[in-house]
Amino acid sequence: MKLGFVDHHLANYHADVFLKLLRSTYADRGVDLIAYESDPASGDDWCDRNQVARAESVGEVVDRSDAILILAPDNLDAHARFAEQVLPAGKPVVFDKLLADRVVDARMIIERADRHGTPIFSSSALRYAAELADAPSGGPIESGFARGYGAWAGYGIHTLAVATRVGGFGVRRVIDTGTAEDRNVTLDYGSHRITVDCHSGANAGDVLGWSAGYRVGGEWRTATVTDYPGIYRRTLGVYLDFCAGVTPDQTPQQAGELVEVHAAADRSLAAGGSWIELR
Repeated sequence: MKLGFVDHHLANYHADVFLKLLRSTYADRGVDLIAYESDPASGDDWCDRNQVARAESVGEVVDRSDAILILAPDNLDAHARFAEQVLPAGKPVVFDKLLADRVVDARMIIERADRHGTPIFSSSALRYAAELADAPSGGPIESGFARGYGAWAGYGIHTLAVATRVGGFGVRRVIDTGTAEDRNVTLDYGSHRITVDCHSGANAGDVLGWSAGYRVGGEWRTATVTDYPGIYRRTLGVYLDFCAGVTPDQTPQQAGELVEVHAAADRSLAAGGSWIELR
């Protein structure tokens, strides 16, 4: 399979770790890589450094690839304009981390993918943490929680991915009663609620990490993510399976719901902690 990387700048952790996995864990998949970056990092030629074929445009990536992975994990605003260029080709497209950073862009991506018959998929790597493998994806839970860290704008999606891995999709309304540095979000499904707290801080990653829990039949089950290399290994496996035609466990509409929930939390916080209806 010929896989195309499309990125804002390729000198980032996601591009590095996925390339390493393609050349080690997934070397038997026979993936041939070509890459394009719209804004290369100064003084770092990622393609030359890693001996990866360089494309001079998004269009060249599309022409020479069987499937496309849109990265730009630190520049999620770039997803929409990249999508406009790759979706008409009808080839499988993966959007790493989050479909888009705005609801209007996420809806545009889903609509255009449907119009062109283009398979699309998007997910945070945290959805595939090994520690969450046995968690329900919307079963008969009574309550649940997800805890994470980092700035909400770039890292909130990871904690939301843990929350929906536990509580499923179909969130009806969202409220955020926290602060800009300490988000305290509740997802109301009607049948149950999931509380989501996401904290900033210099040592938050070391002390908090990601964890989750849910109550079933009056008893709690909890999990703490510890295998960080594993989340990327499992995620890339899901990406490659999708590119090869396997139906993933998350639909484009559910990927869009994550963008809506993320944005609804911002709206709620800006309104002083009010419920924001989604459906």
